[in-house]
Amino acid sequence: MRIGGFTLLELLITLAIGAILLLIGVPGLQYLIADTALQTEVFSFHNALHRARSYAIDHQTDVIVCLANRQEKCVEQDFSHLLVFSDDQHSRKLAEAPNQDTTLIRHTYSASILNIATNQRYFVFQPDGTQAGTPGTISLCSSGIEKGIGLTIAMSGRVRRQSINCSHD
Repeated sequence: MRIGGFTLLELLITLAIGAILLLIGVPGLQYLIADTALQTEVFSFHNALHRARSYAIDHQTDVIVCLANRQEKCVEQDFSHLLVFSDDQHSRKLAEAPNQDTTLIRHTYSASILNIATNQRYFVFQPDGTQAGTPGTISLCSSGIEKGIGLTIAMSGRVRRQSINCSHD
């Protein structure tokens, strides 16, 4: 007669089934986390570009969007954050006091999770909403995911999202 509880064999079988399910689920969870981080950053970058364009139109001034290093300089590599500022001095760089430009957005992203590349040092939104220079791109890839997202900034100032292939070397 059995009063209650589980036998050792029943517990071992339950633990084995749980371990197998966990091993199957972990890679899917890692992909989900990486994809969510990528989508969040793409959303942040897209909104920053849209806000920069809107600010340029509303305030009739040039607005710079760039990937910047810790010294607040716009660079094409070794950057630490996204920087958006009004270029009141028309210097194409963030001016310090006394003629300080207005910093609109300073967004730090997780460099350990994301790989971000751009083909331009900065993007300039003009008072009519167009982008000065040539069309540009910002590519965002996440480790462990083959597909990334590319943001293309057209001469009209509009931002378009598209799927891109990411190479993880």
